[in-house]
Amino acid sequence: MIRIAIIGMGLIGTSLGMALRTADAQTSALGPVQIVGYDQEQSATRAARGRLAIDQAARSPAEALQGTQLVIIATPVQAVRALLTQLAPLLPANAIVTDTASTKAEVCAWAAELLPASVHFVGGHPMAGKEQTGPQAADPDLFHDAIYCLTPAAAVPQTAIDAVEALVTTVGAKPYYIDPAEHDAYVAGISHLPFLLATALVEVTSRSPAWREMAPLAASGFRDTSRTASGDPTMYRDICLTNGTALTRWINETISFLLAMRDDLEAADAEHLEAHFTHARQTRDAWLNQQPGRRPGEAAFDTPPHQVERSGWFGRRKPPERG
Repeated sequence: MIRIAIIGMGLIGTSLGMALRTADAQTSALGPVQIVGYDQEQSATRAARGRLAIDQAARSPAEALQGTQLVIIATPVQAVRALLTQLAPLLPANAIVTDTASTKAEVCAWAAELLPASVHFVGGHPMAGKEQTGPQAADPDLFHDAIYCLTPAAAVPQTAIDAVEALVTTVGAKPYYIDPAEHDAYVAGISHLPFLLATALVEVTSRSPAWREMAPLAASGFRDTSRTASGDPTMYRDICLTNGTALTRWINETISFLLAMRDDLEAADAEHLEAHFTHARQTRDAWLNQQPGRRPGEAAFDTPPHQVERSGWFGRRKPPERG
């Protein structure tokens, strides 16, 4: 049986616990698991226990780490550095540590700096979430068919990578190996920029003196475009502070595009306006028609769960080429 510690009983940590505990131990790559959970807010730990996300509630990080082979850090990204510092002297030799933070370059650098050489770190980021937060919003199907980014350093042993990939497949997600800096540049555009745009939409319109009259007119377009503005402010604050360079680039690109659109509006340039709208529509439709969550060449490393052979602690799988 694999003992897994989840540090952070919010939406992601609790959802991971629920997904791991409800997985079929006979077919999953991890086999039987025992989940211990810890959160500095004991009410969150109790709520996760009530949602059957964990087998045991720990009262301290030290208690959570006792006898664990795999540790999942599921806290806001700015909390990860202090947590790694706290956990480093407590981690058993050969323990495997992963995280779920939305940015990876700084987190991986912190792990390399702070964790002992006997501990193996594999950065992780599930491309899944909700605008609701906390253990009450947790869902065992949150990761089903979702891309789950993994950012192992070159020196990490293959056994540690296999272990974290087994975790990913057990919760129903699809492993996606990527460089940390590349990850941050990409998600700044397709995940973090949309949040800023949603925030801008809500802030700009709600500051209008006419908002009181406008609000009843807002329908599905406003609702769908502004959805991510309901996300966790602390999480997004930390994302922005740890991915500022990449996000600034995307903001500048957006400003340039909006200025060009403004020029077209002022010039009443119907041709340019329609060209922008047509291209955006075609691009989005093509994206929607793609098989969800699949990247080029991914089929080459798909392995049906019943074909996974376990060896030692974790399922042994041929990993995809990193990159």
